[in-house]
Amino acid sequence: MEEKELGKVYSVMALGILGVSFSAVFIRLTEAPSTIIAMYRMIFTLVIFTPLVIKKGGISFTSIGVKGIGLSLLSGFFLALHFTAWIESLKHTTIASSTVLVSLQPLFTATLGYLIYKEGLSRGQILGMGIAIVGSVFIGFSDFISGGGSLYGDWLAVLGGAFASVYVLLGRGLRRTLANLDYVYLAYGSCSITLLGFNVVGRTPVTSYGSSDYLIFLGLAVFSTIGGHTVFNWALKYVEANKVSTAMLGEPIGATILGFLILQEIPTEAQLLSGLIILLGLYIFIKDSFRRKNITTPLS
Repeated sequence: MEEKELGKVYSVMALGILGVSFSAVFIRLTEAPSTIIAMYRMIFTLVIFTPLVIKKGGISFTSIGVKGIGLSLLSGFFLALHFTAWIESLKHTTIASSTVLVSLQPLFTATLGYLIYKEGLSRGQILGMGIAIVGSVFIGFSDFISGGGSLYGDWLAVLGGAFASVYVLLGRGLRRTLANLDYVYLAYGSCSITLLGFNVVGRTPVTSYGSSDYLIFLGLAVFSTIGGHTVFNWALKYVEANKVSTAMLGEPIGATILGFLILQEIPTEAQLLSGLIILLGLYIFIKDSFRRKNITTPLS
C-alpha cells in the first residue's frame, strides 16, 4: 500500500480510537440501567447493519450450519454478559480504572487458549501478563483503601474483560469460515435478545426513557460500536494485526482524557500509575503474542 493511502488508514484508526474512547463518557451521561444501555446500543447497531445484510442477499443459514449458528448465538450471549458487567462497573469506579481493567481481555483469551487448546505461552507473554496483573492489584488495593465501592466496580470491569475473552475466543474460530457481517449480525442479534431477556426477568422498564438517553444509545452504536470496533476490523485489511491491537490500547488513555475534559473526573495518582503499568504489560504481551502469531484480533 502506498504511503499516502496508509496515512489515510491510520487517520481512520485514530478516529476509531476516539470512537471507543467516547463509550465510557456516553455511558456516564445517562442514568439508564446498564442492561438498557447495552440493549439499545446493540439494537441500534443491528438496525444500522440491516440494510447491508439485505443488500448482500441476507444471511445464508444453510452454509453457516447448525453448529456455526449455535456458536454465533453463544458468543452473543457472552457479549451481553460483557456489556452488562463493564457498563455496570462504570457506575462504581472511575473511567480510568474501568477502561484499563476491561482491557485485560487479551490475557484472559490467552489463558483460555492455553487451557482449552493447549496453546503455549512464551516468556515474553508471561512477563507481560505478570506486569499487567501487578498493575491490576495496585488499582484494586488503591481503590480498596479509598473505599466508596470502587473495588466492586474494578471487579466488574475485570469480569467484563473475562466475558469478552470468551466472546472473542468463540469468534476467532467462527470468522475463519463465516463472513464477518454474518457473524457480527448473528452475535449482535443474540446479544440484543439476551439483554432483552435480562430486562424482562429483572422487570426493568424497556421504554419511557428520555430523548437524551436514546440519543446517547444511538451515539454508542454509531460512534463506539460502528465507528470504533468496526473501524478496527476494517483496518485489519490494510495494516498488520499487531498495529491494530496496539492502537486499541489507546482507548483507556483517550477515555481518561475525555472523562477529565467532559466530566471533570480526575483519576488519582495511584490509578494513573497502575493504569500505565497495566498498559505496559499489555503492550509487551501483545507484541510477543503477534511474534508467535497466537493472539486474536479486536472485538467486532
